[in-house]
Amino acid sequence: MEKIWLKNYKPGIAAEIKLDDTTLVDLFNLACEKYASNRAVSCHKVALSFADVKERSLRMAQALADLGVKKGDRVALILPNCLQYPLTVFAVLLLGATVVNINPLYTPSEIEYVVKDSEPSIVVTLDMFSEKLNGFYNKFGIKHIISTKIADPYPTIKRSIINLLLRFVAHVNPKLVYTPLSWRALCEKSSPLATPVKVVADDIAFIQYTGATTGHPKGAMLLHRNIASNIKQIFILLEAQVDDMSKQVVISALPMYHIFSLTANFFTFFFHGSENVMVPNAKNIKDLVKTMNSTPFTVFNSLDTLYHKLLEYKPFINAKHPHFKYGICGGMAIRQSVAQRWYQHTGLVPTNCYGLTETSPCVSMNDLGSPFNGSVGYPAPSTEIDIRDIATATQSLAQGEIGVIMVRGPQVMAGYWRNPEQTKLALSADGWLKTGDIGYVNSEGLLFISGRETEMVIVSGFNVYPAEVEMVIDQLPEIAEVAVVGYPDEESGEAVYAYIVLTTQHTITVEQILLHCRKNLTRYKIPHFITIVDELPKTLVGKIDKKALVAQHLIKNKE
Repeated sequence: MEKIWLKNYKPGIAAEIKLDDTTLVDLFNLACEKYASNRAVSCHKVALSFADVKERSLRMAQALADLGVKKGDRVALILPNCLQYPLTVFAVLLLGATVVNINPLYTPSEIEYVVKDSEPSIVVTLDMFSEKLNGFYNKFGIKHIISTKIADPYPTIKRSIINLLLRFVAHVNPKLVYTPLSWRALCEKSSPLATPVKVVADDIAFIQYTGATTGHPKGAMLLHRNIASNIKQIFILLEAQVDDMSKQVVISALPMYHIFSLTANFFTFFFHGSENVMVPNAKNIKDLVKTMNSTPFTVFNSLDTLYHKLLEYKPFINAKHPHFKYGICGGMAIRQSVAQRWYQHTGLVPTNCYGLTETSPCVSMNDLGSPFNGSVGYPAPSTEIDIRDIATATQSLAQGEIGVIMVRGPQVMAGYWRNPEQTKLALSADGWLKTGDIGYVNSEGLLFISGRETEMVIVSGFNVYPAEVEMVIDQLPEIAEVAVVGYPDEESGEAVYAYIVLTTQHTITVEQILLHCRKNLTRYKIPHFITIVDELPKTLVGKIDKKALVAQHLIKNKE
């Protein structure tokens, strides 16, 4: 597909990035030297400068090396957003080893699967999650487990108070069948890394496991080259629109073990001298808003569901955030209704973007502050997009036609860890990634997402894209959330089901919703069934979980 989007790039945005052999270690060393005295990361009002981060990361790197970690080894991290996370990530990367991010909210069996698949020699976990390793602490190549308390990097008095509160008030007192090593002791007793390790762009920086809508998750191998390229792509887009990248204050509420927050929040702003304010648990809306209301933040990137949740929370609505300038919505596109309400409150429209774990993650992004247009923006510099037929994903379609989104660029993963079959299905020999998402590119070069290939509903031979139906239903002011799914139907092959959560201040009948759909949708797209529910199930990172929705309502009701 011709890069028709280039003509609509803002002045100063280059069509291509410079491709070289820069590694994340190179970017780390450069940032820590250039911005040594800047605040780099903070949590619970404890801040570390770039010089502090480098010194402590080098200490942890030596500690890991003394435990036998060498280039190419995997180190699994089961950590929320806390100071230990960046310090340990950089320590692993400095050794030429590979970070395996594991969601701390995973069940023991889910953690066990990732550990078994990736075979890390070291697992680093927050103490409150350490019991989850009891069943396999000595299996799958694990040599050591390192445990840390949330306040380990804090000054003595604050650390003691927080640890006492967690133990006796929150009852964090894990019962373990193994003896973990102490993260704090390792970091304090070790000297800085004595012998630098040669890290190259083609080394695997992260094995980032996908959320997996079906079956087990797959580990996307993201090279230093992939993530460094994506940071350059994002930076070119932001540099032309952000006042000074070295003076931003970012609220990092989304978990950094997720690829969107890891790159868009943490790496992008860290490597350009800005501060990341880390929020360990964004689901605790009270603590999140307390942090936001007491911080002169300039950047807040989030999910649609969290933007919506904040708009329903009075302590946030009643506060002023005069420094707030930039916001990006990732993970899922923001809905028009949420975008409009966010604009009314803050004067900003969250910028829709699009990406995948397999693309490090950024593929496309709207201009910052642009009016809501329903798209996920223009493809990033050095990124190719092709829309192909849904049946075979081999034939390119014309501009405006809906098909499977294919992506090629330096940010595309090397493949799936120890999974050549799935790698072959996802990556073509000439470097094209089949995303599994369905969409189209309009005449301006803007990319629009219609839904997942696996979510498409076929009604009497006609394709129905859930995102389109959801967008129509969401136009109603009474709607808080909506999810559209398909389910087998004897008469039409599949039927469209809509599950809806209403706002607290509104009521509306199913018939009124159907009437609105009949006015705005072709007959076969109109939901066959509409159910009002109290809430929609969410994934661990806050996206609506349609697989769980089907299991919770449709399959259960059919039994």
